[in-house]
Amino acid sequence: MRIVHAAEVGQLAKPMIHRRSRGAGFSQKVATPSVESTGPDRPLHLHDKQVIVIIESEGAVFDINRYWHETAYLPSFIGCFGSNVDPSIVGEIWRTVALETSLRGEHPLVILLAALRVLNVLFPSMQRAVIIKTLEKYSLSEKTFDDLFKLDEKHPVEMMIIDWFSMAEGLIQELGRVPHFSTAEEFLRSAKYIAPRSEVLVYSYLAEMSAMRMWQNAGLGECFYRIAGKERGRPGEYLRAALSAGFERSSIMAIGSSAEMFRASQLAGIRFLPIVPGQEEESWKILAEQWFPAYLRGEAWKIDMQAEPFYEQMCSEFNVVRTAGNIAARLELPNVSNDRR
Repeated sequence: MRIVHAAEVGQLAKPMIHRRSRGAGFSQKVATPSVESTGPDRPLHLHDKQVIVIIESEGAVFDINRYWHETAYLPSFIGCFGSNVDPSIVGEIWRTVALETSLRGEHPLVILLAALRVLNVLFPSMQRAVIIKTLEKYSLSEKTFDDLFKLDEKHPVEMMIIDWFSMAEGLIQELGRVPHFSTAEEFLRSAKYIAPRSEVLVYSYLAEMSAMRMWQNAGLGECFYRIAGKERGRPGEYLRAALSAGFERSSIMAIGSSAEMFRASQLAGIRFLPIVPGQEEESWKILAEQWFPAYLRGEAWKIDMQAEPFYEQMCSEFNVVRTAGNIAARLELPNVSNDRR
């Protein structure tokens, strides 16, 4: 098994690889037409379409968003920024922003900024306002969140943010194996059977070695052709690299659950198949039984009809006031005035 980024996989635009060797490389054996078309046991439903399937690892295959947010980022948010507020309310704010909006799958610090804004609409605090201003300095300028951790001299507010992040990362290190969706595994193991000329590429927001380890620990190490981590850029960069490597748009499909992967696919002109947050197991089942076969038959328009609610959510811009109002209504908060909603 080997870690390679999209720009390095131009060879896949050539005849597809059907057998993979362990270790140094991959065999280039290609089944001939006569072999594929003969044989008494060849199922009639197999498709000959050559297709590259790019799958978003976190959120779509592994339930990492819910797992890490519930067990690490959420409790750290309550501990560091939820003073004088009911912990259950603070937790619900984080859960809503991180898992139920178009920010799902974004960098934890992006979610932190949004969650603090919502919290400050519901429960105003001068201290949180200062923290928000500090985070905005990194999100609305040429600076990046990575620059926050490289400062030689850190302001106390910046230290609070770093402490929150470090606390969450520490909790993550203590967690065991990240769960994955069983129907995702079923699809991964059946994709080659349904479409013999398909290859699965994995995109991960983690470092490549961490992503590889996660897939191997889950017993999925043989379910993909190649994997790319955050070293290869954001999803948009990865998809553009795939296209520049010689892949045709019509032969590429992306599977994901985040707004970023959805937008990247749209900008690249690549067919996107959604894994709906909160309905992952059912989404994979529908994808395997209906959407993937429809795509292979050239009937991808059928996907859009069923996936419209997902598209609408992913295209909606995150709104702080509206989110705060929805949470206030859901929790029936008595002290939140209508003007704050």
